[in-house]
Amino acid sequence: MAVILPMVFAIATFGMQPAAAQNGDPVTAVLTEARALCEGFENGDFAANDAVIDVDLTGDGEMDRLVDSRAFTCSSAASMYCGTGGCGLHAVVGDRTWTFQAEGWRMIDWDGRPILLVARDGGWCGGAGAQICFEAVVWSFGEMLTVMPDYD
Repeated sequence: MAVILPMVFAIATFGMQPAAAQNGDPVTAVLTEARALCEGFENGDFAANDAVIDVDLTGDGEMDRLVDSRAFTCSSAASMYCGTGGCGLHAVVGDRTWTFQAEGWRMIDWDGRPILLVARDGGWCGGAGAQICFEAVVWSFGEMLTVMPDYD
């Protein structure tokens, strides 16, 4: 018998809306939520593995962080953090977090400006889910910007 899990963690906020950390470090908040979800399902054991990546998202030379939930594992569920549309990707700058549903991602440099390139399932750009499209995200004047429409 197949067990169908609710993708509570991965569906939380996949538009590009920032969230401020409630108390402390937003990376810790993401990891704590993921751990609680895993432990709450058949007392699973959670591992973040190499999910936290230091990157310069803003171009100021300081390291910001990405948390790629694709790296998370939970002993009691094979696909706790990802679905057919991808996995949660959390971009953290200071005390703010932007969350994307991502099939993958890359940082690229365009004449010294860092760009977060997010692979999205086709449903985000007018295609079918099995198609892949890309969203380019840049930091400008204190905000993450993209030309992608807000689908909330």
